[in-house]
Amino acid sequence: MILWGQISQFSVFMVLQLLASYGKSGNLELNDNEERAIIYLREGFIEAVSVPRSDHLLGSRLVKAGLIDPKELRKIILSSRLQGDDEFLGITLMKSGAIDRKAIVKVIEQQAYENTLELSNWVEGTFQFSIPRMPVVFPLSPHINVQHLLLETSRRLDEGCRPTRPKAELSGEELCRACTSNCNGKQREKYLKDGICLWRNMPVIVREAIFHPEEHRFYEDDEEEVRDLPFL
Repeated sequence: MILWGQISQFSVFMVLQLLASYGKSGNLELNDNEERAIIYLREGFIEAVSVPRSDHLLGSRLVKAGLIDPKELRKIILSSRLQGDDEFLGITLMKSGAIDRKAIVKVIEQQAYENTLELSNWVEGTFQFSIPRMPVVFPLSPHINVQHLLLETSRRLDEGCRPTRPKAELSGEELCRACTSNCNGKQREKYLKDGICLWRNMPVIVREAIFHPEEHRFYEDDEEEVRDLPFL
């Protein structure tokens, strides 16, 4: 992990612009405690935007776009499986001649734009950027310019487009049931006060440093008075 922080202090779009300006390659992982998302970057360009709750299979998107008939799609997929082919569906469709590369990449690009719109209302949670040892390779990538992506998202918002999944305003036990942080009873007792959860907005790296259920931390005498602060 080489970059982390709170979305409330540095928005998703702000972080994307920073990474793009330095031409970074890696994974930007986002967690707003209701959902998780990953933005894949290569040399400052976006390869893919994955928001699991909003993602749709490529085949479904191609059918919806009117680029292929559902029966033809099923036939091509079945034939591919019978031949033991485990290639990316887009490559299989290209080889079959059913759809050309440009049309498939356009649909993948559209999904990236739609998923970025979904991220526009993420105002809390954490982000972390890391460079994996074995990065994901996308055989058909739209290679999107970050600035163009953000401008297009802003244009859609100005025209009245909104994320399909509004963020819920929860508190107390409802907050815990909807949360994806997987904290335990001790953490809830310490960090959930009057319906406000301090744990939710803590960057992952800080969480790991301050709370190890199976370990005990030792403090020097002059550190005793600050031992309970959540950012240490």
